[in-house]
Amino acid sequence: MKDNLVIIPTYNECENIEDIIRAVFLLSTRFEILIIDDNSPDGTAEIVKALQEEYEGQLHIIKRSGKLGLGTAYIEGFRYALKNNYQYIFEMDADFSHNPLDLLELLKSCEKEEVQLSIGSRYKTGVNVVNWPMGRVLMSYMASKYVRFITGLPVYDATAGFICYHRSVLETIELDKIKFIGYAFQIEMKFTAWKHGFGIEEVPIIFTDRSKGTSKMSKKIFKEAIFGVIQMKVNSWFKKYKQIGTSISTQKATV
Repeated sequence: MKDNLVIIPTYNECENIEDIIRAVFLLSTRFEILIIDDNSPDGTAEIVKALQEEYEGQLHIIKRSGKLGLGTAYIEGFRYALKNNYQYIFEMDADFSHNPLDLLELLKSCEKEEVQLSIGSRYKTGVNVVNWPMGRVLMSYMASKYVRFITGLPVYDATAGFICYHRSVLETIELDKIKFIGYAFQIEMKFTAWKHGFGIEEVPIIFTDRSKGTSKMSKKIFKEAIFGVIQMKVNSWFKKYKQIGTSISTQKATV
């Protein structure tokens, strides 16, 4: 069984990709990286392929045909991780909005017996966001409050994209039935893991907006999250969730 795989989806991240890869590989704990590139026209994939010679066996890449959505990128990464026997699987952005050092804290959290999903949380201890316009901070914060109210999901940062999964979560969730592809994907994965009874812990982080490259956030993505939550909640009334059994010592989220 391999240990840790960090999945980083990319589209036009040539300004960040080499630096983020090197930063992860400088950590005291060994991580492998899987880049999932949506055919970036700026040469992101070519930079990664050149670095593979330096980080042989540690840096991997899947190049897709075009922009197919954040959710589908992570699903493809999850399938790769399960097939290749990784124990802990991480989601992380390429633009340094997530501090690579916090991978160590997420891993430490997820290694606890009672935790199978750890979340790098911007909102557990207040609002820990740097360099975002106030309007975007409020939109993101209120979206998580909204998710918590509608679904009962006991998580302060429901749209967080900095996550560590124990492989048991991804083995249990029916990945082909995850429907959303934008930020609603992040909500759906957390909600589904919670409904299956997995232990969740939020790890406070400081989220810093990118200094290089262009944000992929759009109003369309935000609307998917808002309206998708209602659809997801209604669908859950008619679905049976396989419970994970007695091998996990807790079935309540730690928030």
